[in-house]
Amino acid sequence: MTRFAAVAVVAVAFGGCGRDAGDRADRPAPPEAEAEVAARVMIVEPADGAEVDAGPLLVVMETEGVEIVAAGNMDAGTGHHHLIVDADVDWTLPIPNDPGVHYHMGQAQKEFTLADLAPGRRRIIAVVADGVHIPLDPPVSDTITVVVR
Repeated sequence: MTRFAAVAVVAVAFGGCGRDAGDRADRPAPPEAEAEVAARVMIVEPADGAEVDAGPLLVVMETEGVEIVAAGNMDAGTGHHHLIVDADVDWTLPIPNDPGVHYHMGQAQKEFTLADLAPGRRRIIAVVADGVHIPLDPPVSDTITVVVR
């Protein structure tokens, strides 16, 4: 909770003393009292479990609670996309740049075409990272599996 929100809660608690509960019931909650949306990323295309033909595969991502910006931007509440294929994520280190495994979308892209997936079962992880490629904390990621024919 931010300091401003904590002060607002205390002010509301003391300001309401001696009033009838009905006086507050008709008033909407102040914007500070609304819950923050947790950041998340979703791979919306292809679907988890999809069987796809060999060849280029378009991966489309959507986010909530985080603004997708170009790499290098370190503003709070922002990040950029990465895709990791058939590998694990080290949540404390910058995502490496390994062709065929780690893909960086440093120009604020929200979709990426994987051109080199080998046939077989493939795990694709979408990760939102900060301006220097370190995964956001708490992690903002989504994982799907596809079968490339």
